[in-house]
Amino acid sequence: MIKLRKVLLFKSIYITLFIISLIYLVIYINIDFTSKFEGSETEVEGVIESIEYQGNKMTLTLKTKEKLIATYYFDTEEELHKTKKDLSLGDTLTLKGELTNPISSKNFYGFSYPTYLKYQKIFYIMKVSDYSIKNKNSNILYSIRNAVRSSISNDKVGSYIKVFFLGDDTSFDTTLEEDFRSLGISHLFALSGTQISFLISIFTLRKKSFNFKNLLFVFCILFSYYLIIEDCAAIDRALIFSLVFSINNTFNFNIRPLFLILLSLSILFFINPYYIFDVGFQYSTIISCTLILYMNNKKSKGKIIDLLEVSWVSFLVSLPISLYHFSYTNPLSIIYNLFYVPFINVIIFPLSIVCFFIPYLSFILEFFINIFESSVAFLSHLNIGYITLARFNIVYYLLYYVLIFSYLFVKKKIYLFLILLMVVVHYSYPKLFPKDALYMIDVGQGDSFLITSNNKSMLIDTGGVMNYYQEEWMQYEKTSSGVYLVNFLKTLGITKLDYLVLTHGDYDHAGETLTIMDEIDVGTVFFNGNELNTLEKKIWKSSSNHYKLTEGDSFSLGNFNFLVISNTYPDENDGSLVLYSTVYNKKLLFMGDASIKSEEYILDNYELDDITILKVGHHGSRTSSSENFIDKVNPTYSLISAGVDNKFNHPHKEVIERLEENGSIIFNTQADGMVMFDFTNNKIKTYT
Repeated sequence: MIKLRKVLLFKSIYITLFIISLIYLVIYINIDFTSKFEGSETEVEGVIESIEYQGNKMTLTLKTKEKLIATYYFDTEEELHKTKKDLSLGDTLTLKGELTNPISSKNFYGFSYPTYLKYQKIFYIMKVSDYSIKNKNSNILYSIRNAVRSSISNDKVGSYIKVFFLGDDTSFDTTLEEDFRSLGISHLFALSGTQISFLISIFTLRKKSFNFKNLLFVFCILFSYYLIIEDCAAIDRALIFSLVFSINNTFNFNIRPLFLILLSLSILFFINPYYIFDVGFQYSTIISCTLILYMNNKKSKGKIIDLLEVSWVSFLVSLPISLYHFSYTNPLSIIYNLFYVPFINVIIFPLSIVCFFIPYLSFILEFFINIFESSVAFLSHLNIGYITLARFNIVYYLLYYVLIFSYLFVKKKIYLFLILLMVVVHYSYPKLFPKDALYMIDVGQGDSFLITSNNKSMLIDTGGVMNYYQEEWMQYEKTSSGVYLVNFLKTLGITKLDYLVLTHGDYDHAGETLTIMDEIDVGTVFFNGNELNTLEKKIWKSSSNHYKLTEGDSFSLGNFNFLVISNTYPDENDGSLVLYSTVYNKKLLFMGDASIKSEEYILDNYELDDITILKVGHHGSRTSSSENFIDKVNPTYSLISAGVDNKFNHPHKEVIERLEENGSIIFNTQADGMVMFDFTNNKIKTYT
């Protein structure tokens, strides 16, 4: 044992191992893994690894020749209840349906669902039309998992037990998660070393001496726990760190914390190199590693001061991650964490574990959860303290870390000044070097166009998906395109829209307005001259500054000038606002959903030729873009916003052919996703 201790004190061992793990990580994540499926299969057999029910939708993760996600929609409530009783983890199913490729957001900085699944080696999603149970589960491990999950209720209390005991946060709704993130406390729901230590103390009955026998017992318990939880990067990190540090303390190896961290990270990277991309893993790892090193051998200054220091350090080291992924931060999280860290670690987390074993005490946990969630909702909706910073190159965020670690460990205040200077530059750069730009945003089957100029911004339409009536049991939460749109605006550093133009009241043009107004400050909302429909009336009441645009009205946004050239017709599409715009010597025409009837009126009353950019009317429908109109306006570029595989078959073939015959360069969100036109310095640069 003495010789082993001496060997383990060589720092070169840990440095070498860490370098090897990094090399392995880089090689592994650059391997282009391909699916074992051909993609044409219509029948698949697999073992259920996870089941999730949302309304009438069932999502399965299956173990086949590779991991596969399958979705199935129930037609009746009776079928749903029967399936919940019949299906369990470990069952072998025969599925019939269609393999489809996961769809990614095609907006700049958008969430890439295919990449997210690729990190789990999932390449296809199966849309299931029918399924049957081939074999019921006979695996003891799956039986334990089934027993554990069936013992957890599907209510509010159950969602906290799931997140802390199983690493499953799917029960939290999107609004609640956004509130956690906005206050800077979402990291509290990634199982930490503190919480694992609590579990260890339960298993060892708080014995003061932690010998080899106790360690072996804890290892067996935690290994068993590892087998029943969800595949969660943050939990794996907490378990590995806790075991490595426990072994060091038990055998008095006296290995320095830095090398224990390197050893733990090396193990994690060998287990799954893709952990490096997991946001929860990034938060929990950087915070825990920094606190271990920073607080090591540091003298206590009192509980309040120590807690404040921990909160400050946690905020500082998580800052680049928050800015890179979400483009905003809230310095008030330093204060919020003073209350929420002990509240979660001392009350919510222990009670969640207790209520797992003693469900009768759930009413106590629910009482504290209600206090917690109410305070979070209140503070979040105060909307104070937020700093939104545009997305920069990843190198800039790495530079943040160089300065942050220099400040924390070299302990010179000059580095804190440089960090503040970086934040100021980060905030000021887009404002000092503004772009005259037009963005066609991919919102699926809808329209949304962003224009920026001289630090001002305007949105033409918001997109939106019509929610058709469903019975209550069929309803489940869907992430709206408005959320993605808001996130995109934040990546540009935009916190205010000077103008929001709604060309007409159809849901695919105005449906996300209220979502945007909840998150982004909107100056003036422009409507067309028609009578307001139900949706527009809600928007009108929610906006403090609104105005109806009619033919002849004009306004400007920086270097862009706009003129309304459409007539007012009672039909929503016919009466859609049509905006003619100039920027420098370029001419732009936004047709909304204007029909051929509106086009004829415009041609009769306005001289429009050689348009630089045409926003093609009505998503490329044949009800717009007549041959006469296209010949006259002769667009250099044509923009079509339409959803993939939409039920209207937009854009129509004859419209595309018409534009191509005129030599127009066509950009279609179905194929190109988001498109940006940069007019800065009177030039046109396009980006897709």
